[in-house]
Amino acid sequence: MDEIRIRVHHDRALQLADAMNLCHDGMESYASAVALLAVHSAISFSDAVLIRLTGQRSRSKDHRKTIDAITDACKRAKIQTDGVKHLDKLVSAKTDISYGDREVDKQTVNVLYLAAGRFQAWAEHVLENERGGAWQR
Repeated sequence: MDEIRIRVHHDRALQLADAMNLCHDGMESYASAVALLAVHSAISFSDAVLIRLTGQRSRSKDHRKTIDAITDACKRAKIQTDGVKHLDKLVSAKTDISYGDREVDKQTVNVLYLAAGRFQAWAEHVLENERGGAWQR
């Protein structure tokens, strides 16, 4: 059952990341979409990682608790937590990106875009290594 749940969140994360990359190519028209997709793809990757490591995903609306849960799960599994800092950057921007009254500037979008890519790479590594083999899409 966990494999199915992991696949659901992983596939969702990949779709959001793919959409983010497509929008990034048209940055002039889609800057806000890139930022939103960066945040939400990382949240979906974090759900997949948490299910892989603990069998549960965070149900809290406070995504900071997800960061704490991933950090704790990684420490228990002796996994380096270096990728979590990218998730932290994305989660920190979520409220402003989603609900803020200001336009998102290109520099912020690029920072979030890079953070999302780096978190994705870290999450894929965790998913692959904790499964004991190559992660299948």
